[in-house]
Amino acid sequence: MTAHKNYGWKPPTAAQREAQRVFKETDAKVAISEHERIQAAFHANRERLKAERLAREAEAAARKHKNLITAHSPNVHGGLRHR
Repeated sequence: MTAHKNYGWKPPTAAQREAQRVFKETDAKVAISEHERIQAAFHANRERLKAERLAREAEAAARKHKNLITAHSPNVHGGLRHR
């Protein structure tokens, strides 16, 4: 009787090793492409949000500027009047 029992395990053949290598490479490429797709979506969303924020800030600055001009205009109700 041998000291080591095999229990039905057989080493993979050359064809099986090659198939495993190909599948491993394919899985890695899928994972990388998925990661790149997620990163692209993240960056696109970040740029969209940045553009929206800049538009809101520009609109707020324009309103503030308009309010300052209106507040100091002598012929507008509620503005400063020189007597």
